[in-house]
Amino acid sequence: MRAELSRAAWELFTRKGYEATTVAEIARAAGVSRRTFFRYHASKEDVLVATSDAFAQAMLDAVAARPAREAPLVAIRHALVQVLEREAERPEFMRGIIRLLRESPALRRAMLDRHARMEERLAALVAERSGIDPERDSTPALLAFLARALFDTAFNVWYDQDRKDVQGLVDELFAKLRALTRRL
Repeated sequence: MRAELSRAAWELFTRKGYEATTVAEIARAAGVSRRTFFRYHASKEDVLVATSDAFAQAMLDAVAARPAREAPLVAIRHALVQVLEREAERPEFMRGIIRLLRESPALRRAMLDRHARMEERLAALVAERSGIDPERDSTPALLAFLARALFDTAFNVWYDQDRKDVQGLVDELFAKLRALTRRL
């Protein structure tokens, strides 16, 4: 039921816009009552949060699955390619999400909050994998922030440039990052 409500919500958000879509419309489109909607989601914003949480978990799982001895930035690069390739297999859905995020300040705020949580969890994972004490060394926090920025940039470039070659896109972003840091 949660998946059906999410599907109905995203279909309506894409067609009508986030602000113009009501919980009653989402429930009706899913063939349930408003009360049933609220058993699965606290609000229509919660639908986005659940989607964002799924993206974050995919990124965290992909980093965690990388070889333990792999450098953190290399693990992040591989994880980013894996997640972006998977999500690019649903281009209409992904384009709809990105478009809605660009149109709705409320959705952007909710997504930023979730990305901050992903960043915290990723920093803890990087610290654990690297054996770094995050209380004494800010490297895990910096890498997690960088990963989030790369994640957001990759999805936006994919959207703006209608990129098909995800590996090439991520490689370009990392090459630009290396070039920029050499100039600093």
